[in-house]
Amino acid sequence: MSDTDVPSAPWNRRGFLGAAAVAGLLGTLPTPAEAKTAAATAISTESGQVTGVQGGLRGVTVYKGIPYAATTAGANRWRPPQPAPSWDGVRAADSWGPACPQPVTGIPGDQVPELGEDCLNLNVWTAATGSGDNRPVLVWLYGGDQALWSGQEIYDGSLLASKGVVVVTLDYRVGPLGGLAHPELSAESAYGGSGNWGILDVVAALEWVQRNIAAFGGDPDRVTLAGWGQGASIVHILLASRQARGLYHRALLSSGVRYTKDPALARGAGRYRALAAAEADGTDFATRSGAADLADLRALDADDIVSRAAADPSADFGHVLDGHVLPDTYTAVLKACAETDVPVLTGVCKDANGASPDLKLTLDAFQAHARSEFGPLGLADTFLDLYPADSDTAAAQQFSAYARDEERVSAFLWATQFKDTAANSSAVHTYFWTRVPPGYDDTNPVVGTTATGAFEGSDVYYLLGYLYNTDRPWTSKDYDTADTTASYVARFAATGDPNGGSLANWPALATDTPQTMELGGNPGTLAVADSDAKLTFLRTYLESQTTEY
Repeated sequence: MSDTDVPSAPWNRRGFLGAAAVAGLLGTLPTPAEAKTAAATAISTESGQVTGVQGGLRGVTVYKGIPYAATTAGANRWRPPQPAPSWDGVRAADSWGPACPQPVTGIPGDQVPELGEDCLNLNVWTAATGSGDNRPVLVWLYGGDQALWSGQEIYDGSLLASKGVVVVTLDYRVGPLGGLAHPELSAESAYGGSGNWGILDVVAALEWVQRNIAAFGGDPDRVTLAGWGQGASIVHILLASRQARGLYHRALLSSGVRYTKDPALARGAGRYRALAAAEADGTDFATRSGAADLADLRALDADDIVSRAAADPSADFGHVLDGHVLPDTYTAVLKACAETDVPVLTGVCKDANGASPDLKLTLDAFQAHARSEFGPLGLADTFLDLYPADSDTAAAQQFSAYARDEERVSAFLWATQFKDTAANSSAVHTYFWTRVPPGYDDTNPVVGTTATGAFEGSDVYYLLGYLYNTDRPWTSKDYDTADTTASYVARFAATGDPNGGSLANWPALATDTPQTMELGGNPGTLAVADSDAKLTFLRTYLESQTTEY
């Protein structure tokens, strides 16, 4: 089968497109009847017994919608997660729990999941045969921005489970319900702070994993905390936070790290707010929502809060420097050597950071960008010499080339900081994702609905290997790539090192060797910029920035 051949589809998505390729390359798909069959053996958790259902591949069982904390409605709204309820008898963990309240945009109506405040649930995929299997565990945090953030069926963990990993996905609070700070909330908290509720949810889920995952065949001493985009930002925060120490033992961050002076941080992980400023934002939001106090806020309908926040350009629910969950700024944590010393695997995608194979940019705009961005540093001419353009087409191509180089260099400089300033004795492995997913996935509102090229998040399909669970027209090459990429992840979860078996060697970061691992094609080492001159230029540019986030 060639790279352009589309595998056959005996039943549609959630019909697992490409079943012929999956059966040959990745495992054996269950029949529709098998997919509805419950697992016969009940597993005991601290809250009660559960049974699961057939996972996406034969030999894998998935346990859906297990509560790891209580509902966040009523008095529990904007409080740390409370203990999960218990039940008598055996609970059929055969359906996804509700996603946490949030805006739902750009999603076909028949694909919008249930939303509700009783959303602190998790899902477990396992191929273990018993509680003594001691398999490595991967806890996955979703990303996204103003779309659908959910740990439900999008991120199917069956392939990694078939490779010996116990996979956990979870839902955690987002937006105003996950990030609101307010003076009254800080006054009622045990630590004098507020906000960061979604991060506290993740900590509670990690604690649940420590207490319960052995029953699913998982090893609580080999937990990888992983995520992409905003999920990776939470992983980075928990590398710094004292609240998660000892709850995980490796970290995987997809599109979640940048050099501490990179201006792009202002759009993501660097958007940390001082507690007083966050409380003031929360007070203003409450006033604009017609709430005189915290009681009024808690009396509002959750959907009303979400819709008000989505329509309010002044609303800000970024991460809060509360001194408890988030002890200090992005840069200060690194300089204080406060990061948790665990193996790290992290990477970026080729067509992120403004790069795109479909980018439209005029030559005038390209040259204006050079003057405004690099002129004050005396580097505009250097930029235009290194990335020469004499037409609109060339300008778009050269801007994308610059953006791709800058993305790799920024990630390399962060990794160098992490190793140098955190005195981290554990290895760091970085990658640059280059494969372009085919087609369009209208079942996934978060990853790749409108983006083109190797867009941010395109690596996630392959890291987790859930191609069979989407509607893209995958080829045999895609399935091969997913099998290889997920094998690296499985090895990393098991040992803290992605290498092993017949996989191509993936060198750990050496701070004096500016290279990364190319993934998505034929795996191999790649320079972090297309030339030494470009590396020198980009390092000079980034290190000259005066703002540290």
